Amino acid sequence: MSATVPFEVPAVNASAPARTPEDKVRSKIRAVAAFSRGARVVCAAFTGFGLVGVAFILITSLLGVAFPGPYGGPGFTSQQKMWGLCMLVVMYGVLIPISYQLYRLFGRLAAGAIFTPENVSRVRLVGLLWLMWAMLGILVPFAEAALVGIGFIDPLPARAEYAFSMAGTLSSFIAAALILLVAWIMDVGLYEKDQADALQREAELVI
Repeated sequence: MSATVPFEVPAVNASAPARTPEDKVRSKIRAVAAFSRGARVVCAAFTGFGLVGVAFILITSLLGVAFPGPYGGPGFTSQQKMWGLCMLVVMYGVLIPISYQLYRLFGRLAAGAIFTPENVSRVRLVGLLWLMWAMLGILVPFAEAALVGIGFIDPLPARAEYAFSMAGTLSSFIAAALILLVAWIMDVGLYEKDQADALQREAELVI
């Protein structure tokens, strides 16, 4: 008489083990690193093109050639062209450091270093530089109006384009605030991580 089997044991797929939380974290870190490598290349290109652009503007200005821009065409006085040159140099002087700091930040992220004091400092510096860019959106038009008022430069033609606008300035302030908020959150997260690691080390020593 054959024995009956009361139930069947379900087959276990040994080829697909369950993913542990550590595996999920490593997978996410690899995804961040892959994205950061591409973003790093983009930031390097922006930084390089920015430096080439500044060099081109300075060389063409020294040679007396009209540089491209809102104040570089015919019909502008030498004072207006000088003001436009100063404004472009100031703009590049903020945008290039932003791009360079992002390049360094994405380089760290590509290496797998995420919550580090250096990354927190770089994100905070990017936020401060973006805040400076937003402040330029207010200061540049006022400085331009003051120079026209004292007669240093003639009133600008109607076709002169402004590098800063009210909507763009407001967006820059919002972006700066969000970046500084991210830096603050990263700083708090790094502190909590360090505290947790310290408690774990103490617990291991006790054991």
